[in-house]
Amino acid sequence: MNNNIKPRTEWLKKIMVGENLKTTLRRAILLALFCILLFNYVLLPVQVRGNSMEPTYRDGSWHAVNLLKFATRHPRRGEVVVISMVGRRALYLKRVLGLPGETVSFFNGQLIVDGREMPDPYLTGRGDWMLPAITLDEDEYFVAGDNRAVPIETHTLGTVKRKKMIGGLLR
Repeated sequence: MNNNIKPRTEWLKKIMVGENLKTTLRRAILLALFCILLFNYVLLPVQVRGNSMEPTYRDGSWHAVNLLKFATRHPRRGEVVVISMVGRRALYLKRVLGLPGETVSFFNGQLIVDGREMPDPYLTGRGDWMLPAITLDEDEYFVAGDNRAVPIETHTLGTVKRKKMIGGLLR
């Protein structure tokens, strides 16, 4: 009976450790370092909390943030960005609606940029948001959530400095 158990444990040991313990430990350390670097400097897993980005991103859904997305370029209108407010303890998922130097406002739920009505193809409902015109500085963007059915007072939105945008979502 003991002979039947031994081959199973040997097989498991060979799978888990391999032929050489030293080589396996080296591989495990390299894998751990790779994961630490990957999840601190390239990808960041985040869970959506709240309904400000519905229906595009649902409450409780998980996504990966590409921390290098804006390393070589600026965010574009319509892109979903991740904004860091207090280190990485408070992250917000928002859509870029206004670019540096533009004037942004809402009238009866319609987004207006530099006096022109802008399409919102990702919205299911427009809502009734009213916001006076805001002219953005050279390093400011205007961001808001996709759920415009929620009153504007309950949203975290407005101007954000470029340095607060830590990345964009992977598709």
